[in-house]
Amino acid sequence: MKKLITLFTAIFITTTLFAQRPIVQDIQAVAGKGRTINVNWTLPENPDEPITELQIYKSDRQISSYEQIEKLQPIAYVSPSTTNYQDTANDFKDYYYAVIAVTSKPCTILIASVNATVNGAHLIPKKNASKVPQKKIEEKLYTDGQIRETPLPFVSFVDGMNQEDIITPETAEAVKSLSFTKEKKNSLLRPYIFEEDLVSPDGGDDYLLFDILKNYFAPKKYSEAIIQLEKLIGTNISQKTRNRAYFYIGESEYFIEDYNKAIMYFVKVESIYPIQAKRWIDSSLDQL
Repeated sequence: MKKLITLFTAIFITTTLFAQRPIVQDIQAVAGKGRTINVNWTLPENPDEPITELQIYKSDRQISSYEQIEKLQPIAYVSPSTTNYQDTANDFKDYYYAVIAVTSKPCTILIASVNATVNGAHLIPKKNASKVPQKKIEEKLYTDGQIRETPLPFVSFVDGMNQEDIITPETAEAVKSLSFTKEKKNSLLRPYIFEEDLVSPDGGDDYLLFDILKNYFAPKKYSEAIIQLEKLIGTNISQKTRNRAYFYIGESEYFIEDYNKAIMYFVKVESIYPIQAKRWIDSSLDQL
């Protein structure tokens, strides 16, 4: 009964805060072309007062409270229907952004990752043309049953992969019996990795994500994984890779027992991965 009351209370507070207060959401800042940094956000659906304008703030330090920017001059004032802004930078420092909605007065609520960026955005240096060009990596084809050189540590534990075991049969059998038992109600979920991240890609955004999973997420270094994944999200990566990175941050927050933050990240990708997200949200609520 207490859990049910807590759940209803959390839903009520969240609904009240985001459905009525004029707070923009899902803010992101990524490097654009040349000297530009693109800032994007989502407008509130049902503000309690009509929004008259949006104020955009910029700092070379992470913005964590309204008091931090209260005496700053906004870098721009934009119309209440605007959902993006293109800033110009003259150096390669990290910059943080916040968007404040104004009704009869500015809304003083400021929440990291909601209407203030968590990761710094910076310009991407041009490659030096005088450098010796890197040797082009030729695509390597794998025959049926051949494993890639750098799989994640637990790939060979999965049945049906037709791969040569890299551990003893006794150990593999023991791991199988542990990995695929059905979770008891209210017990912690086991780490989940999307199929496309189980083997090493040849390069690009997916390889950057794979490298973080291999070095931090798979060894259960969840706090370090969150830091590296947030840095990756702050770069100019594809939306598909960004969505999976959000999901892995949610898992990492879940395993360090910050279930409120975990729910926030799973909600971000609930429309993309409805089945997986619902399962993790439900379990996070059970742990609260």
